[in-house]
Amino acid sequence: MLGCDFPELRRIEIVTKRRFVRPACAVVALLAAAQAEAQDSNNPFLSWRPPESVNDFGGTGLIQTPVARAAEDGQAYAGFSYVWPYSRYFITVQGLPWLEATLRYTSVANRFYGPQDFSGNQSYKDRGIDVKLRLVKGDGAWPNIAVGLRDIAGTGLFGSEYLVADQSFGDFDVSLGMGWGNMGTQNHFGNPLGLLSNKFKVRPDGFTSGGGALSTDFFRGPVALFGGVSWQTPLDGLRLKLEYDPNDYQNEPLDNDLKQSVPVNVGFDYKPWDWLQVGAALERGERLMLRFATTTNFHKAKGPGKIDAPPPPLMPSAPVAAALVTPSPVSMPPESDVRTGLGRQAALDGIALQHFTRMAGEIQITVSGTPLRDGTTVAYDLARRAAELAPDFTGRIQVTRVEYNLPWMVTSFDAAALRTPPGLRSTTSPVTDTTATPSVTGHPPPEEVRKELTSQLQKQGFFLTAVDYRSPRVTLFLTNGRYRQVPKAIGRAARTAAAVLPPEYQEMQIIFLDNGMEMLSATLYRTDLERALSPFGGSIEEAWLRTRIDRPDVSAAAASHPEDVDYPGFGWNIRPALRQTLGRPEQFILYQAWVRLNGTMVITPGLNLAGGVGINVSNNFDKMRIPSDSLLPRVRSDIKNYLQQGTTAMTYLQADYTKRIATDTYARLYGGYLEEMFGGVGSEVLYKPFGQEWAIGLDVAWAKQRDYDQWFKFRPYDVVTGHLTGYYHYEPMGVDARVKVGRYLAGDEGATFELSRTFDSGITVGAFATFTNVSAKQFGEGRFDKGIYFIFPLDNLYVKSTRGSLGWLWRPLTRDGGQTLNNRRPLIGQVGTADGAALRRDWNLLMD
Repeated sequence: MLGCDFPELRRIEIVTKRRFVRPACAVVALLAAAQAEAQDSNNPFLSWRPPESVNDFGGTGLIQTPVARAAEDGQAYAGFSYVWPYSRYFITVQGLPWLEATLRYTSVANRFYGPQDFSGNQSYKDRGIDVKLRLVKGDGAWPNIAVGLRDIAGTGLFGSEYLVADQSFGDFDVSLGMGWGNMGTQNHFGNPLGLLSNKFKVRPDGFTSGGGALSTDFFRGPVALFGGVSWQTPLDGLRLKLEYDPNDYQNEPLDNDLKQSVPVNVGFDYKPWDWLQVGAALERGERLMLRFATTTNFHKAKGPGKIDAPPPPLMPSAPVAAALVTPSPVSMPPESDVRTGLGRQAALDGIALQHFTRMAGEIQITVSGTPLRDGTTVAYDLARRAAELAPDFTGRIQVTRVEYNLPWMVTSFDAAALRTPPGLRSTTSPVTDTTATPSVTGHPPPEEVRKELTSQLQKQGFFLTAVDYRSPRVTLFLTNGRYRQVPKAIGRAARTAAAVLPPEYQEMQIIFLDNGMEMLSATLYRTDLERALSPFGGSIEEAWLRTRIDRPDVSAAAASHPEDVDYPGFGWNIRPALRQTLGRPEQFILYQAWVRLNGTMVITPGLNLAGGVGINVSNNFDKMRIPSDSLLPRVRSDIKNYLQQGTTAMTYLQADYTKRIATDTYARLYGGYLEEMFGGVGSEVLYKPFGQEWAIGLDVAWAKQRDYDQWFKFRPYDVVTGHLTGYYHYEPMGVDARVKVGRYLAGDEGATFELSRTFDSGITVGAFATFTNVSAKQFGEGRFDKGIYFIFPLDNLYVKSTRGSLGWLWRPLTRDGGQTLNNRRPLIGQVGTADGAALRRDWNLLMD
């Protein structure tokens, strides 16, 4: 309940509800204050700099030792380093402002992978993942502090843990830390954690921090100090480095002890361009190290400009054109005086005036920040102050408060009522819109106009299913076949309709369909579009704030003018593809280049039949020789047989039927050859409340194993598999979390935990881990299923807009425990893209 009673208050909207906003604002304010204090420091030798100014190869730190500072949020590196006998290939992502992760392969030149009659001359390969968590964000007074684990989730041969701090002093950066495991072999002193428990004093023989173990043995054993200094030279991009190495190289894995003349490394890094870093160093006093890395930022990597067909030009209708070029008859003081007065009023409540605009019949005020008083009271006082500053204004005054650049609360007041003495206020205060409305005929537009509308929408990448003409509103039922960002699709469709249809249609309702389901309704006003496109009018923000986003309450079947659509409809595509496996003993890279032919038949709205065939071009899968040794049903570990016998194969042939069965509840039935290894039938139900950041779904299927050649035959194994899945999206950081509980393909039961982040560019990075009732011995090497994945929108690569994407999944091993069906087109993917965060994140694309 609102703790106030204002008769002048015409409308109040809570645009979004998130309990964390106020605490988050407090944190942001504290960080901003700390930054300002550090930057205003009078000490010329102790200075704070943004972390992106001192990036060092994605967390590899100085030369071999890490640093605590984080890279710029979303920063990503891919590179290579060489110092005999190690060649290291790495991908590093600053996935969260406080979390950095590295996927690394290490080649050991003087050790064979296995017997030469099996692995040939292939050198030994080790895979692993490094993670670093920032504990304290540094500034001018405090150092950065971070803790890290190296070589986890792999064999753990180079496993180590560390705690590190660093600080900036002018052009110098100094780091100091202590390491355990591989980073603690200089053995400077006993483990200080031994004061807590004697178990920390000794590192168990053979213990590694990898291999899939969930161990409590981290940070055990002797400790060595490490540290270093780097100097930003006057030459832009050139940094010199000196470090003390905590590894004595006398306990290297594979009994590969190395000579170290001095425990000091010296080198340099150089950035000739923003996207490239190169470096060299002398390590151990013995060996030359070379390193290079390419870099990008997943927030900013948005690809080339688009050459999509522009929407037809939108010419202002007569009333709006007059409003744009004719001075308003409303008498108001100069805008600068009004803005100053409103800014002072906002400052009294601890908030800031962001925008002030006035149009015929409306004043719009936008403020940001968390007010010191009740938000509605603050909005009332702002509106009343605006009414005082514009004594002759009689229209509507709208106050919008934004947080994180998103509208939080919108309030509307009647200006005349604000000036009425309290005793004379009426209980209602209607506002008359001063913008004239074109005459309404009550008849749909002529046939040639309707045909032109269909044609123009097709040019924009939309498939029109039906149109409902109910002047002054037109409702378009569309399928978006081109635009990845939904606000961009909304804007393109609305502008096209407004440009083609006569001015009597003042409201453009766009309803997007996916698989025959009405997923999203967006209603825009023609006047807002015209003002936003005019150099003298409104703005994208104003158009977006007045856009209504809802679940559709009407269906295409009830539209006045359904399009003449012939069913079934057909579509197909052909494209090159590559599949590969890395790090096997037979050969490091095994691959297949092939051509994939995919086709879809839409039988009726919601009922589809889709299939794909992969045609072999070239592969070296014949070199795979290790058979499965699994103690579980071989639901995935027989991958060698599938790859060798199914080089040309039917990858899938599946029928799907989807339907919205209740408000915010969706269902899907599917069956056929579901993926390369399994066929079967199943059903899925998803409940996703509109505008909420959570959902829950249930998927159950009977699956039967396909034959190795991946055509029409089956193997004797079958299983009932299913999962209950909870979904949650944390909008401020674009983070998605999923927890899946149920039965897996091998009959084991357990849970999968998945965490991913979608950056501003649309690139998604995620990781998952599955734990079931299968013991580590039964599971085999790796102990539990885990992996990381990347999803890259093709929109970032093409010069034309597209909704497609490329995915890459890395699993350390392919085992049988914790395996799920590869589900094509899950409901969360169809529903989630038309709801919630993605719309708010991309609102600025409304007029693209």
